[in-house]
Parts: sequence; C-alpha cells; structure tokens
Amino acid sequence: MYRKIGLILLLSIISGLAISQSSRYPKGYFRWPLNLKPEIVANLGELRSNHWHMGLDIRTAQKENQQVFAAAGGYISKIRIEPGGFGRAIYINHPNGLTTLYAHLNDFYPELETYVTQQQYAQQTWRIELNFSPRQFPVNKGTFIAYSGNTGGSAGPHVHFEIRDTRTDKCLNPLLFGFPLQDNVPPTVVRLAMYDRAKSVYDQKPQFIPIKKMGNSYGLGRASVLKTSFDKLSFAITAYDRISGSNNQDGIYSAKLFVDERLVDGFEIDSVSYDETAYMNAHIDFKHDYNGGGFL
Repeated sequence: MYRKIGLILLLSIISGLAISQSSRYPKGYFRWPLNLKPEIVANLGELRSNHWHMGLDIRTAQKENQQVFAAAGGYISKIRIEPGGFGRAIYINHPNGLTTLYAHLNDFYPELETYVTQQQYAQQTWRIELNFSPRQFPVNKGTFIAYSGNTGGSAGPHVHFEIRDTRTDKCLNPLLFGFPLQDNVPPTVVRLAMYDRAKSVYDQKPQFIPIKKMGNSYGLGRASVLKTSFDKLSFAITAYDRISGSNNQDGIYSAKLFVDERLVDGFEIDSVSYDETAYMNAHIDFKHDYNGGGFL
C-alpha cells in the first residue's frame, strides 16, 4: 500500500555567514589574519574523508610568504613543527578564553624563529613542539607573526586558520565571528534521497528522488507529492555552499527538516572537537560513500 506525502523541499541550508552572533562568537574581536582580500577555499564542517574540516583554509593568492598577523591580542602559547599535518604552526591564546591557530606556515617572525631554531639544535630534533608562558612572546591584534607557506600536509599555498575554546580545545566555526567575507550565493542542493526508517541505513540503498530548483528553494516540481510504502521515512541530501566570487564547494552550516512547520530533525555545525571529528562517518551514509557514491 502506497502513501502519499506532500513535499516542498524548503531546506534550511544556511551559510555560516548568515547566522546571528552571540556572546560565544564575539563579532569584531578577531581581524582577518592576512592583509589580502578575505577569501577561503574550505570552511569548518566541510565533509572530508573520515573527518570534518576543522577550520578555514584561507587563500594566499596562490603564493607563499604572505605576511600573517595575529587575529587578536594575547600571547603565543605554542608552536609546532612537523613533516605532515599542520607543518609549521602557531597557537595564540587570547584573554577571552579562545585560541587561534595558524598552520602550513613558513618562517616565524625573526625573534620567534631564532628561539625555535636554538631549541631545535639544543634538543637535536627538527620536529618540535614548544609551549610558552604569557610573558615570552606577547602579541597585539595585527602583530606580524609569520609568513604563509605550504608546509606539512598541504596541497597548495594557503593558511589553515582555527578558532578554539582554550579550555576544551573544541574548534568553533570561524564564520560566526563576523569576518568580512561576502556571501550572497544561496546553497545548492545536488540530490535528495529517501530511506526506510524501519531499517538500518546499512541494510538498504538510498532511493533517489528527482528535485527541481524553485527560486532559492527546491521541490519535486509541479506535483510536489512523493509516493512511498514506508511507514516511517528519513531523508538525506548532498548539498554545498559557495562564497561570493568563488567556485569552491564549501560545506553547509545547517540543514533542518520541518513537517507542517514543525522542526523534527536537523543539525548546525557551530563547533567540532578533534575527538568528535571521526563521527562524520555517522553523519553520512557511510556505506554509500565507501562504495563510491559520494557523501549523502
């Protein structure tokens, strides 16, 4: 027996730039860490293999050795140098309880670079992690701290930038802090899938439903009626967002499911910890992706 469900796909897929600010995300506290036009190639929450992307990947005009500046006042609390991962990275603790991270750098500013080199020789190791007291390397908002690079696990020149809760080390969504990125491009929904809620996702294949763009939303076209024999349904989407002037497919901030104007399910990616990031595989249809079908 088939059931008919009226469906207008008014997905709430919201760019992080459009979310209202709160005291947890103080607008204007941080400056953009480069003196270049603010542009990104990846955002927090973007789906990656086995993890969410944990910050912003900032464009550096496809060049290395652009000057990088402290996003706010505080002190350099740590540097890390490693062959993979972040490569050469700086951590700055701020008095508001947040920490900013700058990664894939080349040389640090001269005083810090000299000290780090001395410690590498003293410890007889190139790979190193050093922690500092508040008085050793204080910085002001806009202090030059390093040159951008392509070090570590980087596939091209850029700066990886994170804002973390200092106490918990959880990564907060930088786009909630009011950086001057232009965004007037609505998100794109690529496909919609349906599942039988009575079964595990792993015991079935997604049933794809044709969708049609209708202004800034998406629907089933003229009929707007979906036939199904399922007593209970769940849905999945493939979607992405774009920053104005960029062709990069960034992750979406939020997706919400409403039934008769009542919110029944959804998510917002306002923060992710490194302990949680592998749970991205539970956020998607892992089997479908593993078999080459891409993220749902």
